[in-house]
Amino acid sequence: MSPEWLSQVLLPWVLASVMMAMGLSLTKSDFARPWRHPHRLLLGASLQILALPLLAWGLVMLLPLSPLAAAGLLLVSLVPGGATSNMFSYLVQGDLALSVSLTAIAAVLAPFTLPLVMSWNLDVLGLSSTGLRLPYWHTVGQLLLVTLVPVLTGMLLRRMLTPAILEWLLPKIKVLTGVAMISVVTALFVSHAQRLPSLFSIETLAVLLMCMLSMTLGYQVARRFRLPNTSVRAITVEVGVQNAGVAMMVAFTLLQQPGMGLVPLLYGLLMNVPAFLWMFTCLWRDRQLTAAQQRS
Repeated sequence: MSPEWLSQVLLPWVLASVMMAMGLSLTKSDFARPWRHPHRLLLGASLQILALPLLAWGLVMLLPLSPLAAAGLLLVSLVPGGATSNMFSYLVQGDLALSVSLTAIAAVLAPFTLPLVMSWNLDVLGLSSTGLRLPYWHTVGQLLLVTLVPVLTGMLLRRMLTPAILEWLLPKIKVLTGVAMISVVTALFVSHAQRLPSLFSIETLAVLLMCMLSMTLGYQVARRFRLPNTSVRAITVEVGVQNAGVAMMVAFTLLQQPGMGLVPLLYGLLMNVPAFLWMFTCLWRDRQLTAAQQRS
Protein backbone atom coordinates (compact mmCIF):
# COMPACT_ATOMS: atom_id res chain seq x y z
CA MET A 1 0.00 0.00 0.00
CA SER A 2 1.66 3.20 -1.20
CA PRO A 3 2.06 6.23 1.08
CA GLU A 4 0.34 8.37 -1.55
CA TRP A 5 -2.74 6.14 -1.56
CA LEU A 6 -2.85 6.14 2.22
CA SER A 7 -2.56 9.90 2.63
CA GLN A 8 -4.51 11.05 -0.41
CA VAL A 9 -7.31 8.47 -0.62
CA LEU A 10 -7.77 6.37 2.51
CA LEU A 11 -7.06 9.02 5.13
CA PRO A 12 -9.60 11.56 3.78
CA TRP A 13 -12.28 8.86 3.62
CA VAL A 14 -11.58 7.74 7.19
CA LEU A 15 -11.63 11.36 8.39
CA ALA A 16 -14.91 11.94 6.57
CA SER A 17 -16.34 8.82 8.21
CA VAL A 18 -15.26 10.08 11.62
CA MET A 19 -16.86 13.44 10.91
CA MET A 20 -20.09 11.76 9.83
CA ALA A 21 -20.09 9.81 13.09
CA MET A 22 -19.63 13.10 14.91
CA GLY A 23 -22.62 14.51 13.06
CA LEU A 24 -24.74 11.65 14.36
CA SER A 25 -24.20 12.99 17.88
CA LEU A 26 -24.91 16.65 17.03
CA THR A 27 -28.07 18.69 16.64
CA LYS A 28 -28.61 22.16 15.21
CA SER A 29 -28.88 23.56 18.73
CA ASP A 30 -25.29 22.43 19.40
CA PHE A 31 -24.03 24.97 16.85
CA ALA A 32 -26.07 27.78 18.35
CA ARG A 33 -24.44 27.18 21.73
CA PRO A 34 -20.88 28.40 20.90
CA TRP A 35 -22.24 31.70 19.58
CA ARG A 36 -24.07 32.20 22.88
CA HIS A 37 -20.61 32.23 24.49
CA PRO A 38 -18.55 34.31 22.04
CA HIS A 39 -15.66 34.63 24.50
CA ARG A 40 -14.91 30.92 24.01
CA LEU A 41 -14.73 31.37 20.25
CA LEU A 42 -12.61 34.51 20.64
CA LEU A 43 -10.22 32.78 23.04
CA GLY A 44 -9.79 29.70 20.84
CA ALA A 45 -9.36 31.72 17.65
CA SER A 46 -6.85 34.06 19.31
CA LEU A 47 -4.74 31.15 20.52
CA GLN A 48 -4.76 29.59 17.05
CA ILE A 49 -4.14 32.72 14.99
CA LEU A 50 -1.88 34.77 17.31
CA ALA A 51 -0.35 32.66 20.09
CA LEU A 52 0.57 29.59 18.02
CA PRO A 53 2.78 31.46 15.49
CA LEU A 54 4.49 33.25 18.39
CA LEU A 55 5.17 29.88 20.02
CA ALA A 56 6.65 28.61 16.76
CA TRP A 57 8.92 31.65 16.56
CA GLY A 58 10.07 30.96 20.12
CA LEU A 59 11.11 27.43 19.09
CA VAL A 60 12.84 28.77 15.96
CA MET A 61 14.88 31.14 18.11
CA LEU A 62 15.64 28.42 20.69
CA LEU A 63 16.62 25.51 18.42
CA PRO A 64 19.41 25.42 15.79
CA LEU A 65 17.09 24.75 12.86
CA SER A 66 18.09 25.38 9.26
CA PRO A 67 16.22 28.25 7.57
CA LEU A 68 14.10 25.84 5.51
CA ALA A 69 13.22 23.72 8.54
CA ALA A 70 12.40 26.86 10.53
CA ALA A 71 10.15 28.01 7.69
CA GLY A 72 8.41 24.62 7.69
CA LEU A 73 7.70 24.87 11.42
CA LEU A 74 6.38 28.42 11.05
CA LEU A 75 4.23 27.27 8.15
CA VAL A 76 2.62 24.57 10.30
CA SER A 77 1.67 27.18 12.89
CA LEU A 78 -0.27 29.19 10.30
CA VAL A 79 -2.55 26.51 8.83
CA PRO A 80 -6.04 25.74 10.19
CA GLY A 81 -6.89 22.76 12.37
CA GLY A 82 -8.85 20.76 9.83
CA ALA A 83 -10.70 17.49 10.21
CA THR A 84 -8.05 15.88 12.43
CA SER A 85 -8.58 18.35 15.27
CA ASN A 86 -12.33 17.84 15.02
CA MET A 87 -11.79 14.10 15.14
CA PHE A 88 -9.69 14.30 18.30
CA SER A 89 -12.20 16.67 19.90
CA TYR A 90 -14.79 13.99 19.24
CA LEU A 91 -12.61 11.20 20.63
CA VAL A 92 -11.84 13.11 23.86
CA GLN A 93 -15.54 14.01 24.24
CA GLY A 94 -14.88 17.71 23.88
CA ASP A 95 -17.25 20.43 22.70
CA LEU A 96 -17.69 19.33 19.09
CA ALA A 97 -19.67 22.38 18.05
CA LEU A 98 -16.98 24.68 19.42
CA SER A 99 -14.27 22.63 17.68
CA VAL A 100 -16.04 22.70 14.32
CA SER A 101 -16.78 26.42 14.68
CA LEU A 102 -13.10 27.18 15.43
CA THR A 103 -12.02 25.07 12.45
CA ALA A 104 -14.43 26.95 10.19
CA ILE A 105 -13.16 30.34 11.42
CA ALA A 106 -9.52 29.30 10.91
CA ALA A 107 -10.29 27.86 7.46
CA VAL A 108 -11.85 31.12 6.30
CA LEU A 109 -9.08 33.32 7.73
CA ALA A 110 -6.03 31.20 6.83
CA PRO A 111 -6.06 31.86 3.07
CA PHE A 112 -5.79 35.58 3.83
CA THR A 113 -3.44 35.49 6.83
CA LEU A 114 -1.07 32.69 5.78
CA PRO A 115 0.40 34.27 2.60
CA LEU A 116 0.87 37.63 4.32
CA VAL A 117 2.47 36.32 7.52
CA MET A 118 4.47 33.59 5.76
CA SER A 119 5.95 36.11 3.33
CA TRP A 120 7.18 38.12 6.30
CA ASN A 121 8.54 34.97 7.95
CA LEU A 122 10.49 34.00 4.83
CA ASP A 123 11.94 37.50 4.54
CA VAL A 124 13.10 37.43 8.17
CA LEU A 125 14.68 34.00 7.62
CA GLY A 126 16.49 35.27 4.53
CA LEU A 127 14.48 33.13 2.09
CA SER A 128 12.72 34.31 -1.03
CA SER A 129 8.97 34.78 -0.59
CA THR A 130 8.02 35.50 -4.20
CA GLY A 131 5.05 33.66 -5.68
CA LEU A 132 3.49 32.49 -2.43
CA ARG A 133 -0.23 32.07 -3.09
CA LEU A 134 -2.64 29.84 -1.22
CA PRO A 135 -5.56 28.73 -3.44
CA TYR A 136 -8.52 29.89 -1.42
CA TRP A 137 -11.44 27.99 -2.92
CA HIS A 138 -9.48 24.76 -3.36
CA THR A 139 -8.47 24.83 0.32
CA VAL A 140 -11.96 25.71 1.53
CA GLY A 141 -13.43 23.02 -0.74
CA GLN A 142 -11.15 20.33 0.72
CA LEU A 143 -12.02 21.33 4.27
CA LEU A 144 -15.72 21.34 3.46
CA LEU A 145 -15.55 17.86 1.94
CA VAL A 146 -13.94 16.27 5.00
CA THR A 147 -15.52 18.34 7.78
CA LEU A 148 -18.78 20.22 7.37
CA VAL A 149 -20.37 18.10 4.62
CA PRO A 150 -19.96 14.78 6.51
CA VAL A 151 -21.11 16.44 9.76
CA LEU A 152 -24.26 17.75 8.08
CA THR A 153 -24.84 14.30 6.53
CA GLY A 154 -24.56 12.70 9.98
CA MET A 155 -26.96 15.25 11.44
CA LEU A 156 -29.42 14.45 8.65
CA LEU A 157 -29.11 10.74 9.35
CA ARG A 158 -29.72 11.44 13.04
CA ARG A 159 -33.07 12.99 12.18
CA MET A 160 -34.02 9.87 10.24
CA LEU A 161 -33.09 7.36 12.97
CA THR A 162 -35.09 6.52 16.07
CA PRO A 163 -33.65 7.27 19.54
CA ALA A 164 -33.39 3.56 20.28
CA ILE A 165 -31.33 2.88 17.16
CA LEU A 166 -29.10 5.90 17.89
CA GLU A 167 -28.44 4.73 21.44
CA TRP A 168 -27.39 1.31 20.13
CA LEU A 169 -25.45 2.61 17.13
CA LEU A 170 -23.41 5.56 18.43
CA PRO A 171 -21.04 3.68 20.81
CA LYS A 172 -20.28 1.08 18.13
CA ILE A 173 -19.59 3.71 15.48
CA LYS A 174 -17.33 5.61 17.88
CA VAL A 175 -15.23 2.50 18.50
CA LEU A 176 -15.15 1.58 14.81
CA THR A 177 -14.03 5.02 13.64
CA GLY A 178 -11.42 5.24 16.40
CA VAL A 179 -9.94 1.87 15.41
CA ALA A 180 -9.97 2.88 11.74
CA MET A 181 -8.11 6.10 12.49
CA ILE A 182 -5.48 4.34 14.61
CA SER A 183 -5.02 1.76 11.83
CA VAL A 184 -4.46 4.46 9.20
CA VAL A 185 -1.97 6.29 11.41
CA THR A 186 -0.08 3.02 12.03
CA ALA A 187 -0.02 2.28 8.31
CA LEU A 188 1.36 5.75 7.60
CA PHE A 189 4.19 5.19 10.06
CA VAL A 190 5.01 1.84 8.46
CA SER A 191 4.86 3.24 4.93
CA HIS A 192 7.35 5.96 5.91
CA ALA A 193 9.74 3.51 7.57
CA GLN A 194 12.49 4.53 5.15
CA ARG A 195 12.33 8.03 6.69
CA LEU A 196 12.96 6.79 10.24
CA PRO A 197 16.58 8.03 10.35
CA SER A 198 15.30 11.57 9.80
CA LEU A 199 12.95 11.18 12.75
CA PHE A 200 15.92 11.28 15.14
CA SER A 201 16.83 14.87 14.43
CA ILE A 202 16.50 18.44 15.62
CA GLU A 203 13.44 18.73 13.34
CA THR A 204 11.74 15.92 15.25
CA LEU A 205 12.46 17.65 18.54
CA ALA A 206 11.01 20.88 17.18
CA VAL A 207 7.84 19.15 15.99
CA LEU A 208 7.26 17.29 19.26
CA LEU A 209 7.88 20.43 21.31
CA MET A 210 5.47 22.34 19.06
CA CYS A 211 2.76 19.71 19.59
CA MET A 212 3.19 19.37 23.34
CA LEU A 213 3.67 23.05 24.13
CA SER A 214 0.74 24.16 21.97
CA MET A 215 -1.61 21.66 23.62
CA THR A 216 -0.33 22.70 27.02
CA LEU A 217 -0.87 26.35 26.11
CA GLY A 218 -4.45 25.73 24.99
CA TYR A 219 -5.23 23.67 28.08
CA GLN A 220 -3.75 26.06 30.62
CA VAL A 221 -5.25 29.22 29.11
CA ALA A 222 -8.70 27.65 28.79
CA ARG A 223 -8.51 26.45 32.40
CA ARG A 224 -7.42 29.92 33.56
CA PHE A 225 -10.55 31.36 31.96
CA ARG A 226 -12.59 28.70 33.85
CA LEU A 227 -14.25 27.30 30.76
CA PRO A 228 -16.32 24.09 30.96
CA ASN A 229 -14.33 20.87 30.73
CA THR A 230 -15.66 20.06 27.25
CA SER A 231 -14.61 23.50 25.98
CA VAL A 232 -11.15 23.10 27.58
CA ARG A 233 -10.67 19.83 25.73
CA ALA A 234 -11.84 21.27 22.41
CA ILE A 235 -9.55 24.30 22.65
CA THR A 236 -6.62 22.11 23.73
CA VAL A 237 -7.00 20.02 20.61
CA GLU A 238 -7.74 22.93 18.26
CA VAL A 239 -4.57 24.76 19.35
CA GLY A 240 -2.43 21.62 19.38
CA VAL A 241 -3.44 19.84 16.15
CA GLN A 242 -2.94 21.56 12.80
CA ASN A 243 -3.69 20.51 9.20
CA ALA A 244 -0.30 19.24 8.05
CA GLY A 245 -1.71 18.49 4.59
CA VAL A 246 -2.24 22.18 3.84
CA ALA A 247 1.30 22.99 5.04
CA MET A 248 2.77 20.26 2.84
CA MET A 249 0.78 21.54 -0.14
CA VAL A 250 2.16 25.05 0.35
CA ALA A 251 5.75 23.81 0.74
CA PHE A 252 5.88 21.15 -1.98
CA THR A 253 3.46 22.54 -4.56
CA LEU A 254 3.22 26.30 -4.19
CA LEU A 255 6.75 27.15 -3.02
CA GLN A 256 8.50 24.17 -4.68
CA GLN A 257 10.66 23.70 -1.55
CA PRO A 258 10.90 19.99 -0.58
CA GLY A 259 13.30 20.89 2.22
CA MET A 260 10.64 23.07 3.77
CA GLY A 261 8.06 20.30 3.43
CA LEU A 262 10.02 17.89 5.65
CA VAL A 263 8.84 19.51 8.89
CA PRO A 264 5.12 19.46 7.94
CA LEU A 265 5.57 15.82 6.92
CA LEU A 266 7.12 14.97 10.28
CA TYR A 267 4.40 16.96 12.00
CA GLY A 268 1.67 15.06 10.15
CA LEU A 269 3.07 11.80 11.52
CA LEU A 270 4.25 12.80 14.98
CA MET A 271 1.39 15.06 16.06
CA ASN A 272 -0.66 11.93 16.61
CA VAL A 273 1.61 10.83 19.48
CA PRO A 274 0.76 13.63 21.98
CA ALA A 275 -2.80 13.82 20.61
CA PHE A 276 -3.48 10.15 21.30
CA LEU A 277 -1.75 10.41 24.70
CA TRP A 278 -4.09 13.31 25.50
CA MET A 279 -7.06 11.24 24.31
CA PHE A 280 -6.15 8.28 26.54
CA THR A 281 -5.56 10.63 29.49
CA CYS A 282 -9.01 12.20 29.06
CA LEU A 283 -10.71 8.81 28.76
CA TRP A 284 -8.86 7.52 31.84
CA ARG A 285 -9.94 10.59 33.84
CA ASP A 286 -13.53 10.07 32.74
CA ARG A 287 -13.45 6.45 33.88
CA GLN A 288 -11.93 7.44 37.22
CA LEU A 289 -14.63 10.09 37.72
CA THR A 290 -17.40 7.67 36.80
CA ALA A 291 -16.02 5.05 39.18
CA ALA A 292 -15.79 7.62 42.01
CA GLN A 293 -19.38 8.72 41.43
CA GLN A 294 -20.57 5.13 41.47
CA ARG A 295 -18.77 4.46 44.76
CA SER A 296 -20.35 7.51 46.37
